[in-house]
Amino acid sequence: MTLQHSWNPPALAVLFLLVLVLSAEGSQTVGRWRVGGECACLLHKSIRLSRLMAKQAQDLLSTYMSSQGDFSETFCKLPVKEVPRAEITGYGTVVRLRNIHTTLGLFLQHITVVMEEQENLQDAENPLLEVLLDAQAHITNMATSVSRILQTLQPNEPPEVAGPAHASSPARNIFQQKIYGCAVLTNHRDFLSHVLQELKNLKFKGHTCVSRRERSFRGAEHRTS
Repeated sequence: MTLQHSWNPPALAVLFLLVLVLSAEGSQTVGRWRVGGECACLLHKSIRLSRLMAKQAQDLLSTYMSSQGDFSETFCKLPVKEVPRAEITGYGTVVRLRNIHTTLGLFLQHITVVMEEQENLQDAENPLLEVLLDAQAHITNMATSVSRILQTLQPNEPPEVAGPAHASSPARNIFQQKIYGCAVLTNHRDFLSHVLQELKNLKFKGHTCVSRRERSFRGAEHRTS
């Protein structure tokens, strides 16, 4: 005996809508997995780079101090107002990542000035100059990585734009240049230490690579389950 089902037009319409909804949800799920995976990969690479940069920043400061002659430890303790701060500010993942990106740009500007001043003070063979160049390249790479993470988290937002590579600098005598350079590199070292810790903390949060819209979706999904 053969059973035959007759589908009336309203039932077919409901079935068609159900198929569309399921297809849309499936596409959104795949998209969320892709975005989350991409962000996690970027975060992992950024952590590795920040770990390298934090170590090299300490080596850079030591190399700088050894190149400045006597009393370097003394003048390295003197404060300088125009140097970027080492702290990461703001509340929330996106805001703090933006602050990291902005501060990286500031340090790039100031380290460029330090580089120019040290080129006038040091021999061309001094290893300090090469280490300063490496620091500039690493900062640029880290800023790019953070910008890509932000684009993954908020694809509809305009990308973070790096500031000018050079900061306006007042005229300083040799002693002031040494103080300024040490202050920049000290805060640069401390800032990168904070960046490494910040990225590691993000890695262990369940909502690390999830946008605000996706977190809202998950919260609603959890409440209805």
